[in-house]
Amino acid sequence: MVRLNNLQEVKSIILDTDVIVNWLTQEVETVTGKDIWTAPYKIITKIEEKKLKGFISLTTILEIRFLLRRKKGLSEKEIASVIEDLVKIFEVGIPDEITLLRANRFQTKYPIDPFDAILLSFALTTKPYKLITRDTDFLKIATQFLPTSNPEDFISHL
Repeated sequence: MVRLNNLQEVKSIILDTDVIVNWLTQEVETVTGKDIWTAPYKIITKIEEKKLKGFISLTTILEIRFLLRRKKGLSEKEIASVIEDLVKIFEVGIPDEITLLRANRFQTKYPIDPFDAILLSFALTTKPYKLITRDTDFLKIATQFLPTSNPEDFISHL
């Protein structure tokens, strides 16, 4: 791990898709009008500054591509540019066979979608300092296995 000022180790975090999409699309909560992209922006800025080490899974890239294409209407050229930027910022891990088998067991036991099951399994392999997600149902499940946080709580404790 990289050290800052020889005092503090850089902490590794793994981000869920929702956090990255909040940042990419500068999302605003529809009911409250609250900017939900600012905490993810601050986290990603810390990653770019090498104050945090950010991980995402290849399946996160796949999910982001899907969401940007189908839900946000971005062009293929815009999506390619976004993906290119993401792989420069984050360390992208490729889930192996064991990770996928463990994800299958998680999905059998817990009511989570396939992407969350893979991310949780992948996180157990990478052993991050924290898994960051905005999905409250996923937080409840993931907290049983590793430290978790939503973006706002995480950034307030940095």
